[in-house]
Amino acid sequence: MADSCFLGKGATAVELWYRMDKRDGSRNGIYSPPDSAALLPFYPTGYGEFVSGPQYFTKRRGLESWLFFATVSGCGLLRSSGREVLLSAGKMAVIDCSREQYYATHGDGPWRFFWMHFSGCAADSFVRMVNGGGLRTADSDPARAAELFDQLDFMAHTPGRQTDLLLSLWIHQLLCELARTVECGPVSRHQAAMEEAASFLHAHLGEPIRVGDLAQKAGMSEFYFQRVFHEVMGQSPYDYLTRLRVERAKLLLLSSDHSVAEIAAMVGYSDARGLINSFKKREGCTPSCLRRKKAGERILP
Repeated sequence: MADSCFLGKGATAVELWYRMDKRDGSRNGIYSPPDSAALLPFYPTGYGEFVSGPQYFTKRRGLESWLFFATVSGCGLLRSSGREVLLSAGKMAVIDCSREQYYATHGDGPWRFFWMHFSGCAADSFVRMVNGGGLRTADSDPARAAELFDQLDFMAHTPGRQTDLLLSLWIHQLLCELARTVECGPVSRHQAAMEEAASFLHAHLGEPIRVGDLAQKAGMSEFYFQRVFHEVMGQSPYDYLTRLRVERAKLLLLSSDHSVAEIAAMVGYSDARGLINSFKKREGCTPSCLRRKKAGERILP
C-alpha cells in the first residue's frame, strides 16, 4: 500500500504519494541555503544517491523545486509534462516538481541513481530551455556523475559565502552539460570512434559492409551508432559510404580502361546497376556518360 501526505494549504499545497522501497547503498544530504539564496541563479536543497527496489515509486505535484536524475545502473520510469521516458544506465534528465510527476523503478530493479533537488532565480527558465516544454533525456557517464556528486557533497559540508557561489556555478555547469548533450548529442565523447569507423569505410569500401558490424565494433546498438555517426560526420553511414564509392568510381573511370561493371565490383557494388543508380543521383549523369564527356574534352584543341 502506498503512503501519502499533503503539505501546505491551498494553491501552495504539495501532494505526495510514494512507496519507499529503499535498498542498502543509499545516501543523502541536505543543504541549508543562505538568506541570500533568492539572489542566486541556482542552489541545491537536497541531494543523494538512491538504490530502489522494484516496488519504489513517487508521485507528486506542487513542490516549488526542480529535480535532476542521473542513472548509474538499472532503469527508472519517469513521467512529466505529458511525456514518459525510461532512464536507463547512463541517462540523465531534469524535471519541474511543481508539475505532476511520477518516477519509479522499471523492471525487477534495483534502480540506482543520483538525484538533486535545486532552486534559484534562473532554474525555471533554464529547465524549460533544456526540456523544450516537454521532457528530454541526455547521455551521462555514470563515473562522471559519481565524481560530480562527490564534489557536491564535499562543497555542501563546507559552508560559507564562497561555497554558495561555487555551488551555484556547479549546478549551472551541470545543467549546461545536460543542455549541450540534449541539443548536440554526445559528439565529443564519440568523436574518435566515429572517425575510426569513417577510416574503416575508406579502407574497405570495395567490400560488403553492414552498419550493424560497424556498430558492434564501436560497442553501440545499430540505431544509436547511426544517430551518433550522423551527428559527428554530417551524413548517415550509408550516405557517407555511397559518396566514397562514387568518388572512387569517378577516379577509376577517368584513369583506367576498366568497364563500368568491373569498376562497380571494385568499389563494392554487386552489379553495375547499383553503381549507375548511385552515380546518377550524386553526379547527374551515368558513369559511361561521364567517361565519354571527359574523353571528348581531351581531344579539343
